[in-house]
Formats: sequence, structure tokens, C-alpha cells
Amino acid sequence: MKARQIAPALTSVFAIDHKGQIRVIERGTDGLWGRWQPTGIAASRIVHGGTVVASLGPDHRISALQRTAGGSWVTWERQARELCAVHVPGRGPLILANDGDAVWLAWKASPVSSWSEWEPLMGPVTGIDASVLPGGHPALVGLRQGDVVYRWEDAGHPTWADWKSLGAPAGGATSVRATSLGGGGLVVFAVGGDGRLSHRWQDTPYATWHEWEDLGGTIRDLAVTKAPGGGLAVFVVADDTSVRYRFQHKPFGAWSPWLDLGGAAMAVSAQTSYTDGLEVFALGLDGEVNHKWCERLDWPWTDWTPLDYEASPLRPQPTAPTSRS
Repeated sequence: MKARQIAPALTSVFAIDHKGQIRVIERGTDGLWGRWQPTGIAASRIVHGGTVVASLGPDHRISALQRTAGGSWVTWERQARELCAVHVPGRGPLILANDGDAVWLAWKASPVSSWSEWEPLMGPVTGIDASVLPGGHPALVGLRQGDVVYRWEDAGHPTWADWKSLGAPAGGATSVRATSLGGGGLVVFAVGGDGRLSHRWQDTPYATWHEWEDLGGTIRDLAVTKAPGGGLAVFVVADDTSVRYRFQHKPFGAWSPWLDLGGAAMAVSAQTSYTDGLEVFALGLDGEVNHKWCERLDWPWTDWTPLDYEASPLRPQPTAPTSRS
């Protein structure tokens, strides 16, 4: 299937097709992907944060689907330009929406709770991304006049700290991604104005930041994920449209050199696979949704294949949720 955008998670991938419709593909109990299913829902943007999928409709209104049995789409009147979403362990999903003037926050206190009212986290920022710190507190990053800025929920308090600046790599930052490090704190990756990738990190949550470290490359698109050994892996679409990655075997470990995954792509997403390896999804230059994976770090990768190539005509296919409330 050809798509404009993809939003993967471990057991499902949501996508916006070339007609602006949301489609979903599910992973079976055998670990293989099924077939793309229509949802009957239109969107201009979609994100996938563990247990929750959030989208912006053609009118920019925010909708969300919690991935539980019988879950249905909820749509708010609130409009936004950007979205990100995470699941907070021991609590529930959290959605952050940027309307250009401020970032707004909605959450569930538990998976079965109702959604909260939308609360402002101020701004303005662009290019937002979110993660969860070890210990279970969400963090938000974004860009402001070329600098990387961040704020997080204070430990032991249901309030958020004020925005703080991390500065920027050479030439100012053009995009930013956030994750956390096992046994460590928040990690921020940014593409500089020169197209090179840099990152900053904390040894523990809320601690002092290390300075920007250059990881090289010339980047068009970026995705980060945890590696099975507790380190991190970063996947990029390079300036020549090739897909490349670097990884750590363990937290705070040395980075591998840049490794070429072959093929050509417009955008990339990645995650830890259901085995002990990594899985990467790419939008080909023709818009086709492809993926490849390795069962263990340092093991050979599979070839790039269309995501629905694994579907068996004999295996029952799930029915996609289609209703909104």
C-alpha cells in the first residue's frame, strides 16, 4: 500500500493513504503482519503512542483511539498543527497537541479513565516530540528559534516544570526527537542546520546534561528507538535517500559506525521488534510502505518487503475499529 505517513507500534501500524484515509495493519500471533484494513476515517496527520493512536482530521480537529477491546474514536473540537502521544506506565495514555501558540495536554489517569480536559503547557514551540522518563514521568521537547527546548512533569508532583533550553548543534536545530536511556535519563537527538545529527543526554533523570555530541551523517528524516540490550538505535534517511542506522549494544555504550540498510526512502520509523532485534519501516520513494528486521543485533537483516507481503490468505484478518464518539 502507498501512504503519506505511517505510525507504527509493536502490534499494529496505522497509516494515511494517498486518499487521506486512515488504514491499519495488525501483527498476528505468529509475529507476521496481516493485510491493510480501512477504518473509514480521514486524517491529515497520525501518531501512535503505545496504547493510543491520535490523529488530526482534514479540519485539524484532534481525535484519539485507545487500543483496547471495543475502543472507539473520540473527537474534540480542539484543533492543532502537530501531535505526539505516549503511554505512561502505571497510568494511561497522554496526548500533546501544538496549535502554533501553545502546546495542550490531555491524559487518562488510568487505561479505563475518561480523558481529562485539555490543559495548556504554553509555547510557542514547533516540531514537538515526547517520551517517558525512567520512573514514569512524561517529558516534552520542541524547537524555539533554532534551539531545542524541553519541559517535564516534576517527580512526585502532577505539575510541569517551565521550558528550559538545551541550545542547539551547529547551525541551529531543524528537527528533534526524544527518548530515555535504560539506567539513565532523557536523551535528545537533533538535526543541525548543516544536516548533521547530534545528541545530548543525562546520566540520570533530572540530572545535568552532557554537551552536544556529533553523530555525523547528513539527514533528511530521523527515528530513534531503544535497542534490546538497553542502548539506543537511531535510523535516518540520508541526504542521498539511503536508509542508515547506528546503535549502542548497552546503555552509555559506544556507538556503531553508520550502517547502510540499502534501498531508498522518504521517511523512516523504527522500534524494538517482538523478538530481540529491531524493526524498521520506510516509505519508499514511490510511497510504498516497506519494512525489514533483524532478530538479534549484529545479525543479518531481512530484505525490504512491502508490509502486507506476509499476509496469508488463510489467516483470519482483524476488523479495524471504525466508529467515533
